[in-house]
Amino acid sequence: MFTISSTPLGWIDVGRATQRLFFKSFLRVLPYALAPVALLLGLLGLGVWVAGEHGDREWILYLCALLLLLCPALMSPLLHQVHACAHARPATARESLARGLRCLLPCLAASALFMLAVGSGAVLLLLPGLYLFVALSFWWPALVIDGVRPVEALKASRRLVRGHWWRVAIGYCLVLGVAVLVDRFDISTVSLPDNLAGAIVALLLSAAVTALVPMFVSANMVVLYNDLVLRDLVLRDLALSRSQAPSDRLPA
Repeated sequence: MFTISSTPLGWIDVGRATQRLFFKSFLRVLPYALAPVALLLGLLGLGVWVAGEHGDREWILYLCALLLLLCPALMSPLLHQVHACAHARPATARESLARGLRCLLPCLAASALFMLAVGSGAVLLLLPGLYLFVALSFWWPALVIDGVRPVEALKASRRLVRGHWWRVAIGYCLVLGVAVLVDRFDISTVSLPDNLAGAIVALLLSAAVTALVPMFVSANMVVLYNDLVLRDLVLRDLALSRSQAPSDRLPA
């Protein structure tokens, strides 16, 4: 049975732990991913339809930015459940939804700051944007799990990732593989009736497949965040032991 590690993990162990946590938490957290994804896809589909009716497609970009802003806030109960599952701790739906509601506005604020920082870095040059994306991405678990305020959550993420940027970047590569597999799914290959019921079934099917991405992302972030916190504790203990070590020099 999977339990999250109490010691820092190696490169390969991070991937194994992510996969094991994903499969362990799959049935438990599926509703917490399915409902927000269905809502986001529904809003996106409605926006595309409205844009097609009025012939104005530029504002779809603004809609996509808004959905990206909403995504972490709507997925907060999912992250809370995955974290509870990783630590073998029971968490009721009421508890997770209450946590998500409490984190709603802070998540929106931190997400806006995150997008602004990454976007500004990307405008200057691609590499600064990529660096900031990885370095600041753990604001989400810091805010949802540890209850840190938006600005402090971004600072905490940067502090944890400092010195471990490549470890985190490589750890995120697993998510890219899942995203590619989900992207290859084509709903048109499924035979569905061409009516309202068929459209609803298609939306739910697309949501179920797309929900795999936030579920895997949440498992990946919980494992990486736990690993970074453990490494930070090791460094702090080492610094503390050095500061408390007696001096080799005799007093004059």
